[in-house]
Amino acid sequence: MKFELSSDIKHLLILGAGASVDYGLPTWEKLGALIEEKVNNDGERFEHRKEILSWLSKIGENKEYDTIDRCITKESRSKEYRSNGLTIEDQIFSATKDIFKELYKEYDDGWVNKLNQKILDTSHLEHQIAFLNYNYDNVLDENLLHFDYLTQKERDVDYRIRRGNLSSKYIPAFYPHGNFFSEDELRRPSHLYKRIDTNKSELGNVIDAISCYESKIHEIKKYGNNPIKLYILGLGGGLRINLDHINLEHPVFEIHVTIKDESKKDEIIKFLNEKYGIPTTQIKIYRTCDELIENSFGN
Repeated sequence: MKFELSSDIKHLLILGAGASVDYGLPTWEKLGALIEEKVNNDGERFEHRKEILSWLSKIGENKEYDTIDRCITKESRSKEYRSNGLTIEDQIFSATKDIFKELYKEYDDGWVNKLNQKILDTSHLEHQIAFLNYNYDNVLDENLLHFDYLTQKERDVDYRIRRGNLSSKYIPAFYPHGNFFSEDELRRPSHLYKRIDTNKSELGNVIDAISCYESKIHEIKKYGNNPIKLYILGLGGGLRINLDHINLEHPVFEIHVTIKDESKKDEIIKFLNEKYGIPTTQIKIYRTCDELIENSFGN
């Protein structure tokens, strides 16, 4: 699939699961245990409880699979689950969807609202950003260009005109791995213009989400000659896999990336340096999404 950006775009934000931790959502490392707990506590709802627990038991350090995504991709296609692999996978995503809904919380100081503030304070910035969202949750949709966290004085006096200008703005957002929305929800107007891929099976049935290990290769093209800045937030262990599925047909002149695991820092910098052909001095490292937005975005 091709995703085309306008010539105005200067900032491309690539979001992973770690970008949602501020909003109460679990990291992939914690998600397996939460799915297991939900399936055990609500066993009657999950027809394939036994199979789900069997899959989850294969995930972890020194086990058959190191991540949930790898497990789902392989097991759902295995001969052992020839007749029900897709159904088991869908039940796992259904449990995940419930977990996200239960844990999600509004967070006034989260990085998305800090980005909102930069958009409020910076003329035309809303025309210069776009997103690649590898998340399966709704953190971006729920918070971007939503300003309810502001005080009444700020909403009605300080930013009234600016907020009015932003209220009908659409930000390009590409979801390579599917989503957690129904078809009806996808048709509703949104502050995010979604280009959805891999959200339907060959039969046209809605699938809640698609594992990142099953993502197709996607091409991103930008009109115009101006290079862009990349902001990589919360991709964690999926950074190399996810970025290898994206062909960015445009020069990058600066990268800002969150890296929590200090031992991976040199490896990630080397990978980004080789993939995008920019000097390591143009690759900036941050510990958290908040830190990245506060110290780099829009500057």
